[in-house]
Amino acid sequence: MTESPLDLTRVFELEPHGPDTYVGESPPYPWGRIYGGLVVAQALWAATQTVREEHAVHSLHAYFILGGDLREPVRYEVDRVRNGRSFTTRRVVARQSAGAILTLACSFQVDEGGPESQSAAFPDDVAAPDTLESELDGGVEIRPLKVPDHPPRSRMWARYPLALGDDPRLHACGLAYVSDTNPMGAVTRSHPDYGRAGEDAWSGDFMGASLDHAVWFHRPLRADDWMLLDMTGHGLIGSRGLATGPVFDHAGVHVATIAQEGLLRVRRKG
Repeated sequence: MTESPLDLTRVFELEPHGPDTYVGESPPYPWGRIYGGLVVAQALWAATQTVREEHAVHSLHAYFILGGDLREPVRYEVDRVRNGRSFTTRRVVARQSAGAILTLACSFQVDEGGPESQSAAFPDDVAAPDTLESELDGGVEIRPLKVPDHPPRSRMWARYPLALGDDPRLHACGLAYVSDTNPMGAVTRSHPDYGRAGEDAWSGDFMGASLDHAVWFHRPLRADDWMLLDMTGHGLIGSRGLATGPVFDHAGVHVATIAQEGLLRVRRKG
């Protein structure tokens, strides 16, 4: 999706509203609902405010419940589930007047030494981001890559469009924002009719919605620099499709992994 630039300068300016409660606002997304990645990112940032700085997020798991209303701020209520020496756990409920729109659980870990290895291989046929044209999707700067029809895939370079400074916690939240950009593309390509109809023919012919979302944070990253999101679709059942994939930085380091289940329905004609 190509769109006009959005003002994302206040995405992480959450206003405290009582103990462990924060309020965030949304820019005017062109499709009329709050972008899911914004709610995930703000929920994670709200949780981060209640965690000691030496504990870094290593995973989040979210359920999308209702579409967010652009006309209302979002209230983030943080539950301090556990404060441990090594691990800290938080649960967040994002609410508007209609009720909860998202729940998120996240876990943080203090830096711990140990062996490191990487088995995820950076693709060897990927064009560099500076050779591609930029688009905007949900305010995220993206540079999509062409992929074969099989396996179903959505691959793109992406970055948060504003400088995030040097706080690694903000960069984790920046990745959370970006991470909802392309999983549904891989889910859509899993539909058996997609290859016959083609991407252009599918525009407006289906309804898609994210159901749940997970991110595992493996290594430090800069979300305001180019990251490769390489999502693979794993088929459809009951109108639900699953996409998973690694995130690499521009040097080929595996920095995170994303998984998302989405709903995909063909729109009825007439």
